[in-house]
Amino acid sequence: MQTGILFLLIWFTGCCFGSFLMVVGLRVPVHQSIVVPRSHCPNCHSTLHFFELIPILSYLIQRGRCRHCQQHISILHPLAEVLTGFIFLYTFYTYLFFPKEGLFIIGLVSFGIIFIISDLYYQLLPDRLMVFFFLWVFLGRLVIHPHPFNFYLFSGIGFFSFFYLLYQFSSTSIGGGDVKLLGIIGMLLGYDLTLIAIMIACLSALLVNFPLVLSKKNNYRNFIPFAPFIFFGGFTAYFLQDIFNTWFIMS
Repeated sequence: MQTGILFLLIWFTGCCFGSFLMVVGLRVPVHQSIVVPRSHCPNCHSTLHFFELIPILSYLIQRGRCRHCQQHISILHPLAEVLTGFIFLYTFYTYLFFPKEGLFIIGLVSFGIIFIISDLYYQLLPDRLMVFFFLWVFLGRLVIHPHPFNFYLFSGIGFFSFFYLLYQFSSTSIGGGDVKLLGIIGMLLGYDLTLIAIMIACLSALLVNFPLVLSKKNNYRNFIPFAPFIFFGGFTAYFLQDIFNTWFIMS
C-alpha cells in the first residue's frame, strides 16, 4: 500500500514537472518569461486559478476546454504531463541505485519535451536552450561514458559536420536547429547508435506523414517538425542500447 502511494506521488510529481516543461516550450521560443504573466488562456487571456492547473485532472474536469471561453485546450498539455509522470516513475524504479544516470535521463527527457513542444508550435529550436542541452549532454558524458569520452565527442563533431554541410550545400529541408540537435544526439549516443536513431527517426516520420500526404491533409512540400522524430529515435536507441549493441556484436 505504501509503495503504491509512493509510486503515485512520484508519478504526480512528474506530471507537475511536465506541466512546467510545457510552459517553457511555449514561452522561451517567443522570448516570454516563464514566471510572468501567470498561466492564462491563450484565447481569452483569462488568468487561470490553481484548480484549473491541476495536471490531467483539470483537463478532464473541463473536458478539454477553457472554463471561461470554452476554447479547446491542446491535447499536448495532458500528454506532456502524463509522459513526464511515467518517465519519472520509470527512472525512479530503474535507476534507484544509479542516481547519476537517473538524473541524467530526467534532464534528457526534459529537454526533449521542451524542444518537441517548441518545434510543434513554432518549428523552432531556440539556440539558448540548445546551449544548455549541449552542456547537459557534454557534462553527462564526462561522468557516464561506457566507451571512452573521445568516442562520444568525435561522434558528435562528425554528425554535426556532416549535417551542417548537407544543410549548407544541398536543397534538403533539414533545418539549422535539427543540425545542432543531431550533433548533440551524436555525442549522446556514439556513431553506431546515432545511425540507428536516425533510421528510426526517418522511418517514424515517413509512417506518420505518408498517410497525411495521401489523404491530402498535408502537402509533401510542407516543412514538418522533425525534432519529435529525432528525439523518438534518440530515446529509443538510448533505452534499448543493450539490445542494439548485442545486435551489432552478433552481426
